[in-house]
Amino acid sequence: MEKYSLDDAQRHNGPISMELLSDEAGENRQFRVMVIDDNDIELKLYANGLAKHFTMSFARTTEKAWELLNRAPLPDAIILDILMPDEDGLQFCERLRENQYTSNIPIIFMSSLTGSNIKAQAFQLGGADFVVKPPIIEELVARINRHAAQYRKTKRLEALIFIDPLTHLPNSAKFDEVLKQEWSRCARYWHHLSLLLVRLEDMQWFKKEYGKDEYYAMTASIADALSGIGARPGDLFASLDDDCFGLLLSDCSTSGAKIKANQIINTFNQPNFVVNQEFGDHKIECTIAVAVAAPAGGGNAVQLYQAADNLLFKAKKEHHKGIVELGHIMGVDDLDAN
Repeated sequence: MEKYSLDDAQRHNGPISMELLSDEAGENRQFRVMVIDDNDIELKLYANGLAKHFTMSFARTTEKAWELLNRAPLPDAIILDILMPDEDGLQFCERLRENQYTSNIPIIFMSSLTGSNIKAQAFQLGGADFVVKPPIIEELVARINRHAAQYRKTKRLEALIFIDPLTHLPNSAKFDEVLKQEWSRCARYWHHLSLLLVRLEDMQWFKKEYGKDEYYAMTASIADALSGIGARPGDLFASLDDDCFGLLLSDCSTSGAKIKANQIINTFNQPNFVVNQEFGDHKIECTIAVAVAAPAGGGNAVQLYQAADNLLFKAKKEHHKGIVELGHIMGVDDLDAN
């Protein structure tokens, strides 16, 4: 979620939009907090009471909140009203918990409902806290600080474990974890799941010819250029072993996977792309294996990865570069096809 400032037109020609709000001192805020509430009076209460302590953003609907959450950086805590007009807070909490990027953000539920059942539901769905309206601002600030601090600490630890230090992309351990999570989620909702394995060709020659430092710099540059290919919520682009990247596309079938694969090929073919500098007779290219599954039809995440990896192995054996496809959808056409 980005920080937003009000331009002159907003300051002088109309009311402040509560969807987006920040102040000039926002850079000094310790934590970012998103408030999701459809009541203007309560939004103003949060704006006046919390903006002194945090960098704030606001959304009147869960769809607007979802749009904001797809912008970086993400908030350190979310204040979520349970009674919302388009999608209640409990349902939206489920959606947040199923997304790899928002699954661990602490959610503080706000509600005038005080029954034990509603509180139990809130915590069962992954809520970090429950505050009865109207909140005592000083107490709410303390709760936010506690939950956000723990979230930041957890994120720092995860970065040490799950981020590749060279490319700053998620590493293979994180990729395996998300692959299993997305397989289960797609099976539950009857969605397709696509996997692209992107192998860089001739990189070992490049390392031998130009040295490790240039090799590392080239790998990092390629990773940076390709990282924007998987830009939808739920997509994951990760750095795997042996000059290979993985792109996981949730809720994506064959046609969408082919589009992404061709985007990668087109990137490599751009004249100004880093691999198209002068390197003698050699040119760094890529081979992309595309495998698509319908998890609800059976199988498991390991089989999907193995299918794509087998395609890469076969392509290397046959000296084939470019895009290679499985040719069927696992779980639909023929689960046992190779």
